[in-house]
Amino acid sequence: MSENWVTFSSWNPWHGCTKISPGCRYCYVYRQDEMYGSEVGSDICRKTANFDLPIKRRRDKSYKIPSGQLVSTCFTSDFLLEDADDWRPECWEMMRQRSDCLFYFFTKRINRLAHCLPDDWGEGYHNVMVGCTVENQAMADYRLPIFLDAPIRHKTIIVAPLIGSIDLSPYLVDSIEEVSVGGESGIYARPCHYDWVLDIRRQCVEHNIPFRFHQTGAKLVKDGRLYRIRRQYQLSQAHKANIDYLVGNYYAPETSEYRWEPSDYHD
Repeated sequence: MSENWVTFSSWNPWHGCTKISPGCRYCYVYRQDEMYGSEVGSDICRKTANFDLPIKRRRDKSYKIPSGQLVSTCFTSDFLLEDADDWRPECWEMMRQRSDCLFYFFTKRINRLAHCLPDDWGEGYHNVMVGCTVENQAMADYRLPIFLDAPIRHKTIIVAPLIGSIDLSPYLVDSIEEVSVGGESGIYARPCHYDWVLDIRRQCVEHNIPFRFHQTGAKLVKDGRLYRIRRQYQLSQAHKANIDYLVGNYYAPETSEYRWEPSDYHD
């Protein structure tokens, strides 16, 4: 990835989501809300105080999110959630205005994308990356054909939480810039089998698609043994497995198609 990338930022314009598929069963947003004693139900979508974070400025007039950052977008909800339809146009406008940052969101609602796009989207904003989330074969076979046909400049597949073996081969085309795989976290996590992870890696290698094992999950089955992994080690243990493919600095794909350069810097 470009040497321009220094750090990552987070932007959650709204919080709360409704569960729609098996991967949502033990959603981390619900767990975190419960842990922090939220008085509002996790299925209630509401704007956050940082709704307009991309265009907020410091006293010196510089943006709070500096130029050249990858902005993890709407990770405590779903950017295509129907409940947020009235707010999303403002977010598209902020993304368009901040063309010096790369905004990245992933979704289980790729079927709603066409309904949610701004009028000037065309083949996609150059600075927006979309990840389609799948957790099992049924969801892969439903969502990924829609995803492949969608007008998006930067596409990734997020296989998380991985709760069964998946054949991604029919969907590993040149437009896919990365496949990222992770197990499920939380005390009720369903086991992730390391053989499933390795098989997806094999598929990616065969199609020369960057692959990243980003999280082991709380329960990892390897060589017939169940390993229980504490939350603070789930990322590092996945990295220590050393099975990433075509992934370089900042855990980003090395493929030239993925490389993004800011076209318009804002001070």
